Amino acid sequence: MRQLLSICRHEISLMRSHAIPVALYYLIPLAILAFVEGGFSVYLQLEDPSAGFSGADLAAPGQATMFGFMSLATVGFFFLGDHAWGTWNRVRALGVRPRRIMTGKLGVAYLNQLMIFVVVMGAATLLFGLTVRGSTVALIAVELVMALVIVGYGLIACSLARNQAEFNAFSYLGALVLAGLGGALTPFETLPQWAQTIAPLTPTYWSVRAFSIVILDGGGLADVSEELLVLALFAAVFFLVVSRLFDASKRRTTWA
Repeated sequence: MRQLLSICRHEISLMRSHAIPVALYYLIPLAILAFVEGGFSVYLQLEDPSAGFSGADLAAPGQATMFGFMSLATVGFFFLGDHAWGTWNRVRALGVRPRRIMTGKLGVAYLNQLMIFVVVMGAATLLFGLTVRGSTVALIAVELVMALVIVGYGLIACSLARNQAEFNAFSYLGALVLAGLGGALTPFETLPQWAQTIAPLTPTYWSVRAFSIVILDGGGLADVSEELLVLALFAAVFFLVVSRLFDASKRRTTWA
């Protein structure tokens, strides 16, 4: 436990030393939300004019999810930096197992995912009139599981990427593709038919669907049980893939 806490403190200190790029993943989704909220509002009014939905009701959780994936770029920078700076080998030489190192790193990343969601949803409530009509417990449960999915995806990127360029491809391109297919960038019903067909193969589809049930339809924990189960399966598959792919001795660096 002492080793794990030391790794977590090291990761937090790295985030503090790069506070500006870390903070951008909290601020940019709010800036984008200011532009896309109107489009989502028009769509929701056309769907149900009497419901009084705000565009942020649908757009805010999508933006929080998308930038959760994008924020993995900082995880990759710190992870690859440890290899470039020799920190990874020095820590292992002290007898710390790679699994414990990654647990500490991704534990901090997991908390960062939750904080991004809290900040985006809180700001959307204050600035854009977001209203959660369903169970707060269900909303939290969806985010807890979705954050685990994002961290699992990040760990796959850590396993495959050899440099920062490759890791950024996983975090940014992956975020945009998954967000687009899942309905985080635009309402799902407005996507082309081919995208709607393959969307259920992405975790973002199930998270956006769960958030919609809770925020728009007033659903509770039982109403999103199917979505939570599917998201948990995505997380389990991601971590199973990592158990096969991750090589602690693989040569990595921050540059190409």
